[in-house]
Amino acid sequence: MSVVDDLLAVQHEDTTADQIRHRLANLPERATLEAALAERETTESGRDALRLERLELDRRQKRAEADVEAVLARIRELNERLYGSGISSPKEAREIQEEIDRLKPRQDDLEERVLEVFEEIDPVDARLGALDARAEAGDEAIAEAQTVLNATEAGLAEDLTGVLERRDAAAAGVSVDVRDRYDRLRGMFGSSTVVGFDGSGCRGCPSAMPAVEVDRVKHLEAGTLTDCTECGRLVAR
Repeated sequence: MSVVDDLLAVQHEDTTADQIRHRLANLPERATLEAALAERETTESGRDALRLERLELDRRQKRAEADVEAVLARIRELNERLYGSGISSPKEAREIQEEIDRLKPRQDDLEERVLEVFEEIDPVDARLGALDARAEAGDEAIAEAQTVLNATEAGLAEDLTGVLERRDAAAAGVSVDVRDRYDRLRGMFGSSTVVGFDGSGCRGCPSAMPAVEVDRVKHLEAGTLTDCTECGRLVAR
């Protein structure tokens, strides 16, 4: 291969490497994973809020049940006194019965409060169950997206390694000064840094090459590398 062929091969591999790097930086598989992670985070935030709500309901339930138990304990105590042998007078018995009668509505109110808390708990538990299922599905989606992304990245990384190896092999046939010129110009011209000569001008040049320059390039030996005086690209004769 000639120096020009080697340099064109270098340019080809550089362009291919840039395309692979661009793909790696903009993989739809990564966007899929990020979307799955964001959805999972939203689900977890919802679960955290519901867990706090459920915890508060548990506290209310325990308080209400404790209040009910306290009233029942007092009623049991009064009944034991009322039907025991310690009553000393009808007046005392009447006072005990009156207190029991006052406590009964209180007991009913407290038991109703316990039932109300239970009614609030049921829909919260249902929503938590739905979010638990969504979280499990989200974890599976994340794992699958991560697997697909890893496989895609690994495949592209392998492709890039092969491209860079071929690039190095081709660059070995190009002199240091030509490689330096190419590397310097590539930042401006990218994949059209090295272009061919079509017989009347530089194939990458937006301007017409002066006739005297065209004549000069025509008389160069085939396989010669020169500069386009109009655009600055490297022109392969």
